[in-house]
Amino acid sequence: MSQTSLQPDLTFNVRVKRRKKILWSLGIVLLLVIALVFFISYKVVDTLLHHPKDTNVSYELNMAKTPYEEVEFKSLNNDNTIRGTFFPSGKASNQTIIVVHGYTSNRLVKGRTPKLVEHFVPKGYNVLAFDLSSQGKSDGDLITLGRNEKYDLLGAVSYLKSRDHTGDNIGVIGFSMGAATSLLAASESDDIKAVIADSPFRNAGLFLREGLPFFSGLPAFPFSYTSTWMANWAFKVDLDSISPMDAVKKMQDKPVMLIHGTGDQQISYKNTEIIYESLKDNPSAEVWYPQNTEHIDALNHYPTEYFQRVDRFMDEYVGK
Repeated sequence: MSQTSLQPDLTFNVRVKRRKKILWSLGIVLLLVIALVFFISYKVVDTLLHHPKDTNVSYELNMAKTPYEEVEFKSLNNDNTIRGTFFPSGKASNQTIIVVHGYTSNRLVKGRTPKLVEHFVPKGYNVLAFDLSSQGKSDGDLITLGRNEKYDLLGAVSYLKSRDHTGDNIGVIGFSMGAATSLLAASESDDIKAVIADSPFRNAGLFLREGLPFFSGLPAFPFSYTSTWMANWAFKVDLDSISPMDAVKKMQDKPVMLIHGTGDQQISYKNTEIIYESLKDNPSAEVWYPQNTEHIDALNHYPTEYFQRVDRFMDEYVGK
């Protein structure tokens, strides 16, 4: 065989080998990129679910006018000890308002709880504020955006039922993640007579997918999707199953007030619009959209109107 006849075969073989090398290199690069995406997603979710605790729960209240006691009870789905503060009305009242804080917070709700206590206790309401699992001074090491936290709230209800008559008429005020938690728990408890949800998300999975670019600076694709998958796979937290907009469909005869500022950049008020749509057949459901108000800040921006609305609601459904 001549030298010239071998040349095309050699050239072809060289091209095949070069193509294989390129494909192998591209494959390795693709695997590295995928591994990096999942590693970053893991770190994002790990940080989200294991946020450091804010243990500053001291109150600046007039002790002579507003006595309180430190209390603790168990969450209903695990052995976590939940710690909180009980403010008695001083009138042996059977009307109690439970305050449920949000993500990265504690029973103070970033200064809102003292305002609620100083307003409601003189009106004859007891107030119970507590730290959700893995936050404040409560036990736990995993924040689950409402999945386990609803059992903390149900544990608070059970605790009140054990204290004479303080659990006869229970209302709940929840903020942000605490608002979502309150809706989830209220859908499962007849002992919660009424619930006020201030700035809830409609679904935890959607909340993460929509909010991830805002909170982390990462692009929505692919991290919003890989992060929710990682939460389920690595931490056994199915965020898509945590769905207040679905839970409220079971509350078509329970009083629900929704509050959400139109200037909320953390959780859009569109979330509350969708939740309210799920309550369209509930004659005792109402909604308020305070204009140009940031996240859970209606109480600070519109205190007079806030308490007028909340008073009327609580007095009608809890203070009977």
